[in-house]
Amino acid sequence: MTDTDHTTASPVRSGPRVGTVVWGIILLLLGLGVLGVGAGLTVDLQAALIALLALAGVGLLVKALLTRSD
Repeated sequence: MTDTDHTTASPVRSGPRVGTVVWGIILLLLGLGVLGVGAGLTVDLQAALIALLALAGVGLLVKALLTRSD
């Protein structure tokens, strides 16, 4: 056998990727924020964006730690 022979199949991913889910949640929350502002709610934009980015970062870090291979 040579180094280019591949006898085992690579694992197939099931479900969406984490980045896709995180971006979907970001867009969903931004859309809800736009609807809220349109309905008359007042929103501190800086605090809302900081919270949104923090939640996205935590989500990505948690997923990375959970799928870490030893």
